[in-house]
Amino acid sequence: MLHVVSQSPFSHSMLQRCLDLMQAGDQLLLIQDAVIAATTNHWVQQLQDKEIYVLQEDLTARGLTAKIGIPVDMAGYVALVVKHNSPLCW
Repeated sequence: MLHVVSQSPFSHSMLQRCLDLMQAGDQLLLIQDAVIAATTNHWVQQLQDKEIYVLQEDLTARGLTAKIGIPVDMAGYVALVVKHNSPLCW
């Protein structure tokens, strides 16, 4: 399953709730303000054992560089959604 998180982990609990429910083989895509998680040490540690993708356009828009995760562009985002059919959006 593809989990898509869009809210900042510092103002919402969605990312933590998502991580609590993820199962083996699930993938996580961070978009919008959630990309902040891929740049901070606390969250990088929480995400280490997960398959993470980070929307590059959202990193660039915020002047950030990911410490973890595979950067994807919008075409990569669409490919992930097509691969998993119906993502779970948080």
